[in-house]
Amino acid sequence: MPDRELPPLLGTSHFLVLIGPRELGFSEVGRLSSETDMTLPPQDRVDRFETVVLRRALTSSSELYDWRREIVSGHDDRRPVTIRLLDATGRTIVNSWRLEGAWPCRWSGPSLNALRNDVAIEELELAYDDLVWLAEPDTPPLKSSRSRTKIEGA
Repeated sequence: MPDRELPPLLGTSHFLVLIGPRELGFSEVGRLSSETDMTLPPQDRVDRFETVVLRRALTSSSELYDWRREIVSGHDDRRPVTIRLLDATGRTIVNSWRLEGAWPCRWSGPSLNALRNDVAIEELELAYDDLVWLAEPDTPPLKSSRSRTKIEGA
């Protein structure tokens, strides 16, 4: 049997999230999922995408909460959200996915407990119209903006 080099396994700890063109820091991205109910007859089958939960440390910025409030107030504020998986060095994009037409269907603030010393976490749950696996070349990730300005519309 000839020797062949297997591709390196991909980790889950290095990633970037862009909402529109703007990079935001998150500590966790829930899994991406697409499913079809095969128990239904072919003409009745519907493809659906499970929501994705983004988690990050709470700061004084209300930008994610404000985006959710736009939706609650009746504005159709859908944006592309790009998730970039990076290699172990954190310098090269190895996979990218885009949530097309994403909008926050839930925002959650931190759970508070005077008996613990945890980091305050906020969660944003996103519904979206389509999940696209992007074919991007291995390029360096965008420079981190890390500014605390309001998220600009896509």
